[in-house]
Amino acid sequence: MRRVLITAAIALLLPISACSTDEQTEAPAVDVAAAPTDLTWRNVAGLKVPTSRADGPARTSPPQGYSHTPQGAALAAANGQAALATAPDTTWPEVVRTVTAPGPGRDQWAQARVLMSVSGAVDPAVATTFSGFKVSDYSPERAIVLLATSTPPSADEREPLLAAYPVQLAWTGADWKVVLPTQADNIDAAEIQTLDGFTTWDEDNQ
Repeated sequence: MRRVLITAAIALLLPISACSTDEQTEAPAVDVAAAPTDLTWRNVAGLKVPTSRADGPARTSPPQGYSHTPQGAALAAANGQAALATAPDTTWPEVVRTVTAPGPGRDQWAQARVLMSVSGAVDPAVATTFSGFKVSDYSPERAIVLLATSTPPSADEREPLLAAYPVQLAWTGADWKVVLPTQADNIDAAEIQTLDGFTTWDEDNQ
């Protein structure tokens, strides 16, 4: 299987509850399956990236400013991954500080990035597209988003490769930030056959 060269992280989340002095009350329900509203697409160095006027990012260079919702977390996952994959040599330090949360994964990514050089745009013939998402776990502090992607077929293949990989996010600094995995986490994409169970980004506009 072709590897999808985007890092991702996954972790266990603890359930949360809200309580009062008199009785325990349930936290308001959130719709983790809804698509972001007022969605458009922008080009980031040859990649098509989903953007919502309602859910973010409010600023795009680097991407930041998301709604404190599952939809904001999903958009932060996609925009953060695209920014990390395409940031040129001159701007990547600012990009990684803006879109990722501090931690050992970010430190390792920065060390590896120093040894690489990135410039120019992704060839549309091989560019991966963001096909959908699934918020597999969510709390106001953390989220896990499965990003579904489609990669064009190579010369000896007939169909695009559908794959999904988990992205962990943390709500910190009043925004969603990607929590990068360490090398020991060994997170990789898994091939999927369909988008069943995933939310397509613009399904509310279809």
